[in-house]
Amino acid sequence: MNVLRGIPEEKGLFGNPVVTLGSFDGVHLGHRRIFSTLLTIARRKGGEAIVITFADHPRRVLTPLTPPKILTTTEEKLRAIAECGIGTIILLDFTRQMADMNAAEFFNEIVLKKIGVIDMVVGYDHAFGKNREGTIDFLRELSKSRGFSVTRVEPKNFYSRPVSSTWIRTEIEDGNVRLASALLGRPYGLKGTVVTGVGRGAKIGFPTANIVPDDRDKVVPGDGVYAVRARTQDGTALEGMLNIGTNPTFDGVSRGIEVNLFDFDGNLYGRSLEVEFVERLREETRFASVKELVVQLEKDRMAALEALDEQ
Repeated sequence: MNVLRGIPEEKGLFGNPVVTLGSFDGVHLGHRRIFSTLLTIARRKGGEAIVITFADHPRRVLTPLTPPKILTTTEEKLRAIAECGIGTIILLDFTRQMADMNAAEFFNEIVLKKIGVIDMVVGYDHAFGKNREGTIDFLRELSKSRGFSVTRVEPKNFYSRPVSSTWIRTEIEDGNVRLASALLGRPYGLKGTVVTGVGRGAKIGFPTANIVPDDRDKVVPGDGVYAVRARTQDGTALEGMLNIGTNPTFDGVSRGIEVNLFDFDGNLYGRSLEVEFVERLREETRFASVKELVVQLEKDRMAALEALDEQ
């Protein structure tokens, strides 16, 4: 994977570039259809497939007081795009200056002059530039005088509905991680640092690692208990069950993320831990006693193992 941070100043760096442009948050099934089309056209025309995307979601600049919840961090997005077979990614910092550029300015300055393009590949609802002026109709009109082709990619439907980042965010927030993963084409994951908790889990036989997400804007699934797979900083693969919520049995207030890793006895404090959500097992519940909670946790462990085995 060749990742270029910013538009290269050197002209003629790419041979017959076939380009797509977008935020691509989630790199979901719809995005994958775009990348597949991009690669097909590049092979047919003897060109180079190039994805132009942004380090941060543009809405972090456009609506800084209400930043969007994101499905993929920059690191996750780059990895997912590369796994689709894309060899060259141009990663841009979306700035206020860029946001104020109209579609013609953006396309001429960012794409045509610096990269050159023989074919633009865009999604069915694609738009860029100030006030989203850069529609497919805009590109087709511009292509008549600038000598490039435009290919529109139809939506990828799931249950007769177009796959979208907005739909996936909603499913994750509702706890429907299995459906969200199906729409993504891979398990939804969350990466964070393990911090010291209050130690209640260890006292009742279910020690947990408390996770603080690396990116505060990353979508966190709705409250409940989940079957998960995890990977430690050194690459060790583990299975477990994870709770998101306030621990109402202990009169908790702050929302947290804590995972009980099966058959693991080690110190993870201060280390990175990545979890993949497999299945939501139940809602978070307030139990009348700690004994009742322990009985339920035993059931949760068996349900998690069953869900993990089925997948």
